[in-house]
Amino acid sequence: MRSFLYGLIVLCLVFAASCSKDDSLIDDNSNQSTEARGLVDSGIWYVNLFSDDGNDQTDYFSLYQVKFLTNNVITATSGNTVISGNWSNITDSGKKKLVLSFPANNHFDELSEDWEIVINNNNNIKLKHISGGNGGTDLLELGRNPLAINGNNGTTTNNSGTITGQWKVTRYLDKDRDRTSYYAGVSFDFKSAQVITATKGTSITNGTWRSYSDSGTQKLDITFPAANKLYELNEDWEIISQTTNSIQLKNVSGGNGGISYLDFNK
Repeated sequence: MRSFLYGLIVLCLVFAASCSKDDSLIDDNSNQSTEARGLVDSGIWYVNLFSDDGNDQTDYFSLYQVKFLTNNVITATSGNTVISGNWSNITDSGKKKLVLSFPANNHFDELSEDWEIVINNNNNIKLKHISGGNGGTDLLELGRNPLAINGNNGTTTNNSGTITGQWKVTRYLDKDRDRTSYYAGVSFDFKSAQVITATKGTSITNGTWRSYSDSGTQKLDITFPAANKLYELNEDWEIISQTTNSIQLKNVSGGNGGISYLDFNK
């Protein structure tokens, strides 16, 4: 009997040790692995808010569909434009964070931060980042539905009947270089869903456009894929003049202060 009881006690101790070991492994990895599984292939997200130290810049991102993919790849897609970056989950000083990294040649680079996760569920991701410089707070919110276009200051507007429709480039001065001939024979169609198509013969290239107000200045933002000369039109153009049949634009370079001009006519 003593031999049986001794064997039973040893068996129980081994089982308890095994359970304790399994529990510790789950605790060590639960934070990061659970969050990663929740975002990978979680479907389409939209940027519903991006506030850069109190400045609402949501309109830069409102037309893009965001997806968290495997291998820590994140994509932002609008029409034929696809911007790829990286994402990861970390724990920093006890705070759960979502780290985003995008290339430096587009607006999405502004989202490249280690964001503290405020809310993360199936329908909402709310993040914040406190700058190490001036202590300003950035806010980023993702939701399942695109932000409603309301025409208020700082948001996208359609300008129906003026910008929408088919146009020709009648002048493009890149600083002091006349490059109007690049777009000879190209028809630009500003569609109502903020899609722009450039057609020449049987060749069609899709991009995106949006009209918005920035600090009281009306602007027209144009984005085309980088594989052709249409990419040179990718700027946030200041609207100098806009009528039913004419749009005159300019852009002041942030580098050397050179000025480019772009004119569309019907």
